[in-house]
Amino acid sequence: MTSPSPELVAAIDASFGASPDAVVLVGPEIGTLYENDAARRHAEVFRRESAFDRALAAAFRSEESSVFEWGEVGPAGVRSWFSCTVSPVRERGVVAALAVSKDISALKRSEERLRRSEQLMVDAQGVAHLGTWEWDVSEPNATWSAELYRIYGLTPSEYTPSYEAYLGKVHPDDRQRVIDATNRVFHEHVPYSHDERVFRPDGSIRYLHTWAFPVLDEKGKLTKLIGVCQDITDRKLAEEEVLRLNENLEKRVADRTRTIEQSMRDLEAFHAMLSHDLRAPLSVIAGSCALLDHERGSMSSSTTKNIDRIQRASKQMTRLVEDLLTLAHVGNSPLDVAEIDLSAMSEDIVASLRLSGTVVSSTVVSIEPDLKCHGDAVLVRTVLENLLGNAWKYSSRVEAPRIEVGSTDDEGKRSFFVADNGVGFEMKDAERIFEPFARLHRADFEGTGVGLAAVRRIVERHGGRIWAESRPGEGATFRFTLG
Repeated sequence: MTSPSPELVAAIDASFGASPDAVVLVGPEIGTLYENDAARRHAEVFRRESAFDRALAAAFRSEESSVFEWGEVGPAGVRSWFSCTVSPVRERGVVAALAVSKDISALKRSEERLRRSEQLMVDAQGVAHLGTWEWDVSEPNATWSAELYRIYGLTPSEYTPSYEAYLGKVHPDDRQRVIDATNRVFHEHVPYSHDERVFRPDGSIRYLHTWAFPVLDEKGKLTKLIGVCQDITDRKLAEEEVLRLNENLEKRVADRTRTIEQSMRDLEAFHAMLSHDLRAPLSVIAGSCALLDHERGSMSSSTTKNIDRIQRASKQMTRLVEDLLTLAHVGNSPLDVAEIDLSAMSEDIVASLRLSGTVVSSTVVSIEPDLKCHGDAVLVRTVLENLLGNAWKYSSRVEAPRIEVGSTDDEGKRSFFVADNGVGFEMKDAERIFEPFARLHRADFEGTGVGLAAVRRIVERHGGRIWAESRPGEGATFRFTLG
């Protein structure tokens, strides 16, 4: 007999004819004796698989079963996987081979998803510096993830995780806290979460944050501990660096505060000198010149000219002292903020200028009505007095002097302005004019160069800014905001 009986083939067909698994019966001499419909769909792939031929030879020769996997790409481009078991079948002295191929594509895809998930978890642990561990409390040793070994600077071949070995790597100052936390987990089944320091084999220290969670059986008995360790060394070192920088900053602030306090004391002493030590001799000079005025008739012309020069210098010096005191006052005095009617304030200042004779009768002053703002009324008045005074001074020599006070909206923020049609200046000097003692028309107009410096300081103290727009011979416009 050279092949299995028809009865055997019929029995196999009855068992596997409608099976979704591919089933083939092969004889040692005459080849395929039987194949079901599923096998016919994969016949060509079967014949191409060298593993199939080796499995058949093993079954014919030694009557041993073997298993191998094979795959194919379907018409839609999707790969299918099969697990094929080849078993010997003996009947009346004849050995045939029965091959059963089971579709394991779903299992393969699940394995691939699991593999990718595990790899993603490993990658995520590496990125987050998270290592995991698990300890069956009935066993002496724990299980560590690869990332946890990396955090500790160890390898599985050189270190076997255990509670005692782990405690030996914990910093002595942190060890008791770890022991207490572990005891609470064992006796009270309370999870713990704390920071600790551990030593690496090279002696370096790593900062870890460790979580541990108890796992209980149905009777409430502790069976396992699972945990997570995160390497927070970089964060801890950054925090220590921030603390060091803060301590250094606090020291620098304290040193700077002492320097500022000393400067303030020096400034107060300077103010006192301006108020008393400089004013006193100026008063003597002015008084002496006034007495000498009564004797002008007996003096030579050169003497009276010298007296006039002394009086002019004395007045200029007095104005300079007053302006310096004003500049000091606006920088140090507290702000008393309230609503201010800028229109009424400007009208009052112009009226004062007209009464004093400082505004020529031909000057036309236009003031926008209902100009309101919030600020310190005394200091804001100083701003307007300086800006209006300058507008008059630098427009006093034109044929038809004009001064305008108004406001504009710039991107939703209101700004105020004082404009004139006077001599103007080059825009390259628009910033320098706010510096103390900066004067662009020194020979033509009187002044100390302190007024606009005081104006800018007042505006900045109110949280605003001031700027100027001008062209030579076309006047100037000073714009400012107040917070």
